[in-house]
Amino acid sequence: MLQRITLAGLVATMAISTDLYLPAIPQLIASLGANISQGQLTLSIFLLGFAIGQLFYGSISDRYGRKPLLYLGLAIYAIATLGCAAAQDINTLIAARFVQGLGGACGPVLARAIVADSYSRRDAARVMAAIAGAMALVPAIAPIFGSWLLYVFTWRAHFILLLMLGLITIIAVSRLQESCKTIGDSPLKLSHIFSQFSLCLAKRNFVGYTLCGGATYAAMFCYISTTSFIVIELLGVEPEYFGYTFMSVVFGYITGAVISSRRVNRWGIIRVLALGQWVGLAAAGLLLVLASFEVYRLMPVLFAFFLVFMSAGLCLSIGQMGAISELPKDAGKASSVFGFLQISLGALLGYLVGLFYNNTLVPTAIGVTVAVLLSATGYLIIRNTHDPDGAMTKQDVNGQAIAEAGGEE
Repeated sequence: MLQRITLAGLVATMAISTDLYLPAIPQLIASLGANISQGQLTLSIFLLGFAIGQLFYGSISDRYGRKPLLYLGLAIYAIATLGCAAAQDINTLIAARFVQGLGGACGPVLARAIVADSYSRRDAARVMAAIAGAMALVPAIAPIFGSWLLYVFTWRAHFILLLMLGLITIIAVSRLQESCKTIGDSPLKLSHIFSQFSLCLAKRNFVGYTLCGGATYAAMFCYISTTSFIVIELLGVEPEYFGYTFMSVVFGYITGAVISSRRVNRWGIIRVLALGQWVGLAAAGLLLVLASFEVYRLMPVLFAFFLVFMSAGLCLSIGQMGAISELPKDAGKASSVFGFLQISLGALLGYLVGLFYNNTLVPTAIGVTVAVLLSATGYLIIRNTHDPDGAMTKQDVNGQAIAEAGGEE
């Protein structure tokens, strides 16, 4: 239980680092004399650092172990978070957010590697979906807490709280057992870190799982990057109630993650992913209709984004663990590449949506649609492979045979 709570905290590093201060972005912009584009950049630059950091943690942890890299990354995260809280201008905050992302990247990439170290593909997908469902409660609550923090403190309090959470996570990591089985197997070279792209992208299923799962995150981030403007300015919700609207949308992710966790063994990976695609396509279609006819009403807009998040809950964990399971002897490398591609796509689409935001729903709706179509492309790649669900019998950590094709233990 303690291990799963700690892993959930590590996976939540990115979400809480972006979601907690979402309500404070307008105040942050005014306080530092910035503009909307610069305020949005504090989100995208964090993701850029997060994406780059993931390239290194996985490969290095394959050589030196998961725990030492967790300590290093979390220490960098804590120091950079302190820099965010003390920033006196927008450029300093942007730079500190980039370093914060570099450090925080250790959390999800190494949590995924730890799960992949310990479970077979389908069990790993089930465990990650369960962790993701529990983790989703944190970003669901974070914007509400962030909204009310503004009543007592300024936007800087959000980063002080992130610093405290980072320090608590370091303590929790000390209780984990080292899971890496390849420590000291081969010398670490810089060329190995960059060659992991060719290693992973040569696997057709890896590409499919990465697109299918990773693009659903990008769809979510299209909303995350503009939500404070859509909800507060376009839909007219008071800032103190912003967090409740975000929580209602995040429950879509929790719903999808719970369905994925409970049904993947019975339905199989492909059927769960197919459901995720249909939900995503429905969400994109609804958003395009709302944007085209300028239907800017709270409930229809929130329902559309509920479906966007539900699609991600159905697909993201399966995409993560499916991609990593394609390279069982290089779980750290696979986790790094998946994380880099997932976050880079989210950062790019989020930045473009923020850049072209024009006080309408149109840019966000288009960004979500692009992401959903990319995810559907990945699904088609997986579905058309000869053995997409791992038809060969695998052994789980207890030595039990799992009939992958039948979906039952």
